[in-house]
Amino acid sequence: MRVWILGMAAYVVCAGSLLAAPANNNSLYERMKAERAAKAAAADPAKAEAAKPAKTEGWLTDFEQAKKEAAEQKQPMFVLFTGSDWCPWCVKLSDEALSTDAFKAFAATNMILFKADFTRKPPPEDLKRQNQALQEKFGIRGYPTVLLMDAEEKTFAKTGYRPGGGEAYVEHLKELLAKAEDKESGKDEAAVEKKDAKRKTGKKKNGKNKE
Repeated sequence: MRVWILGMAAYVVCAGSLLAAPANNNSLYERMKAERAAKAAAADPAKAEAAKPAKTEGWLTDFEQAKKEAAEQKQPMFVLFTGSDWCPWCVKLSDEALSTDAFKAFAATNMILFKADFTRKPPPEDLKRQNQALQEKFGIRGYPTVLLMDAEEKTFAKTGYRPGGGEAYVEHLKELLAKAEDKESGKDEAAVEKKDAKRKTGKKKNGKNKE
C-alpha cells in the first residue's frame, strides 16, 4: 500500500511538471523570438522604424503616456503649461505658433506633445490632480511655460511665447534641441556658446540682407 501511494505521488509530480513545461517553454520561446526580432531590427533601420509602436497624433494629456511614447519613439517631450481659455499670451502662442502647419509638421517627427491646461472650467478630477502635481514638481509660476525634456523627466530647455509665427518658433526649438544635443555629446561649454553665438550672428546677417 505504501509503495502504491509513493508511486502515485511520483506520478502526480511528474504530470504537474509536464503540464507546467509548455508555459516555461512558451516563455523561453517568446524571449528568443523577441531577441531575434530586436537583432533583425538593429540590422535593418527601416524595419526598426516600422516596428516602433504608433505615435499619438497631436496633444497628449496623460503625462505617463507621454513619457512612454517619448521612450518608445526616442523623442523629447514638448511639455506645455497653459490656460487656454483665459490667458492672453497662451492664446497668442497657440494661434501664432502651435496651431500652424509649420509647427505641426515639425512636431510630428521630432517631439511628443503634452499639454497641462489649467482652464477656468474644471477638468476631470484625475486630470486636475495630475496637472497640479506637475505644476508643483517643475516649479511653474506663469503661463504659457514650455519645457523640453526627455522620457526620464530631465528638463534641458525652458521657453514660452515668442513672436514671429510658426516657422520662427520651429527655428527657435531647433536651436534649443541642437544646443541640448551639443551638451549631451560632451562638447565643452565654450564651444557650445561659440556655436550658439555664430547661429545668432548668421540670423542677424540674413535679416539685414532681406532688408
